[in-house]
Amino acid sequence: MNWDHLAEEQAQKFFAAWLILLRRESPALPLKLAGQHRPGHRAIEASDFTNGAYNICSIVTFEDGFRAVVRFPILSRSRFRTEKSRNEISVMIFLAQHTTVPIAEVLGAGRWDCGPYIVTTYIDGTVLSKQLKGLPTTSPDWERAHRSMAQVMLELSKPTFPSIGALELELGKWRVTKRPMTLNMNELVRVGNLPPAEFTKRTFQTAAEYFEELATQHLLHLRYQRNDAVDNEQDCRKKYIARCLFRKIAQGFEAEAGPFHLYCDDFCPSNVLVSEPDLAITGVIDWEFTYVAPNEFLYSAPWWLLLERPEGWDSNLNEFLTHYIPSLHLFLKVLKDCEDGQVQKGTLTDSQRLSDRMARSLESGVFWFCLAARRSFMFDEIYWAFLDEKYFGRLTSLDDRLSLLSQDERDELDGFVQMKMQQVAEERLDEHLDFDQLVDL
Repeated sequence: MNWDHLAEEQAQKFFAAWLILLRRESPALPLKLAGQHRPGHRAIEASDFTNGAYNICSIVTFEDGFRAVVRFPILSRSRFRTEKSRNEISVMIFLAQHTTVPIAEVLGAGRWDCGPYIVTTYIDGTVLSKQLKGLPTTSPDWERAHRSMAQVMLELSKPTFPSIGALELELGKWRVTKRPMTLNMNELVRVGNLPPAEFTKRTFQTAAEYFEELATQHLLHLRYQRNDAVDNEQDCRKKYIARCLFRKIAQGFEAEAGPFHLYCDDFCPSNVLVSEPDLAITGVIDWEFTYVAPNEFLYSAPWWLLLERPEGWDSNLNEFLTHYIPSLHLFLKVLKDCEDGQVQKGTLTDSQRLSDRMARSLESGVFWFCLAARRSFMFDEIYWAFLDEKYFGRLTSLDDRLSLLSQDERDELDGFVQMKMQQVAEERLDEHLDFDQLVDL
């Protein structure tokens, strides 16, 4: 499904207005905020802003040469800014305490007039994806990069938790106390115009419950995105049926029981800093969409092996696989070697290995099921290419699939299609939040 162009335009307008306010306060603002969280030291210089996908940053230098990063979640690009900032701080503190993953130290956090901010220590390094871009997969740099990435993934896999959701330090213990905040939720609000209040606020005791929640989010997405969601009545029926059937698959999916592991939706070479020329990791950044997730997420083959986000993959997913599978084989070889080394040292058990499970995830279809669950805007391509026939047999006509829906789902279909066609004709945007509400969220 395409982005709602009106929602995207509105998001850009909010971002532009917010950026004017931020620049009006700078460089005094980052200097002040960094100084507040390093008392007794004078901040003397703030760099120009660097703009990421969801955050904008300024590097502040102190008189003694110490450097800190002041990080502002971008209004309208980053939704649920307060919630995700608190979650990210919790994850960073947890990882620093319980893993060997190199993490920036959180110096402090708070709010300025137009939203939250976080101050961390500065990590020197080059973005790994830039080092790899354009290199053939036969380059030794790819194997070095895979080794660094594999070590981080193994570290993330070691802590376990009894339920699915976001971490919080409560009475001296790390617990899952809040809903999982995902990258997909951010995008559904940002460019799908889903009302933020539609998302559940609960945690999940089983993976089955959570998979059903993700299937429900896909149906909500189709319902609420008014523009660029459907082409015509037939396309609308097909998308509605696919989401109902995916919910049916989710309800019957034999998910692994807990305990569960940490998973970062956005962990990829673009968020990894390395030294040159050995490509050893100096730091991993951008932990905002990290939560305790179903084990199937962790055990699925990595999506980032071709340095592209899934939405940028070739529209022919079978053709995409011809490029992806050789890279996966190389990564799994390196991952297995890392596992062997850790097992020999006693820092990993055989039951904690990831490589065999990742290899099976493509064959079993778990890779595609999890990707479809987590990526609303490429759901239809994945569903029809890899899931529909696997679960329901060869497709002869859409009416064959209609008979698999519940009576309630079939009764709703005609009215749903009429509603979507009316939305197409109106070509307008529902307003769920004004600027002030968006700032406070």
